[in-house]
Formats: sequence, structure tokens, C-alpha cells
Amino acid sequence: AHHRVGRLAAILDLNGQQALGYTRDVLDLTSVPDRFAAFGWRVTEVDGHDRSALAGALGDEPDAEAPPTVVVARTTFGRGVSYMESRIEWHYLPMTDAQYEQAQAELGARAAVR
Repeated sequence: AHHRVGRLAAILDLNGQQALGYTRDVLDLTSVPDRFAAFGWRVTEVDGHDRSALAGALGDEPDAEAPPTVVVARTTFGRGVSYMESRIEWHYLPMTDAQYEQAQAELGARAAVR
């Protein structure tokens, strides 16, 4: 922020998980937005699943002399897939072909050719 790099933007996906567990069991991240603000960043918190909110948080062409921007995108990992949503093991487990097809169907996506 000191160098006024207003064209710098970061998106922080705050989904509550890390490699093999929940972030809350290792580190309290509730103050992350306050920490960025303390260092002079412009902070915006949004629902990370809302594309319009993300686009709005990033805004138009930023002022080069403004402080940098961080968008704290609060998300739910595995959102939209019944067997994955908020389940930590899907951070590292591989899917079977049947699970892949189910996930594609639940997300309303056309299954990709593999």
C-alpha cells in the first residue's frame, strides 16, 4: 500500500479448509480482512460464488495511485456437489468416473470427454 500500486488486486478464497483439515483447527482467520486493512489495502468481502459480486468488488480500471485491493471471497468448498460440499476429504481424494459424472450432473454441466 505504501507504494500506491492501485492496479494490484488479490482474491483470497477463504473457504475454511487447508490440506488435510479445517483452517479453524490451525489458525483463526476471522481477522484476515482487518489485517489487510491495517497494511493499507482496500478490502472488500463478498460471496465468492457470486460472479457479479466478484466483478463489482474488482471494479473498473483502478486508479494507479490508489491502494491495492484484496477481495476476500468467502466460499464453501465443494459447493453444488452433494457428496463433496463442506467435506474436507474432497480436498485430496480422487473421484471415480461415476462420481465425476454425478458431480457434472449436479452442477448442470455437460460431462466432458476424458
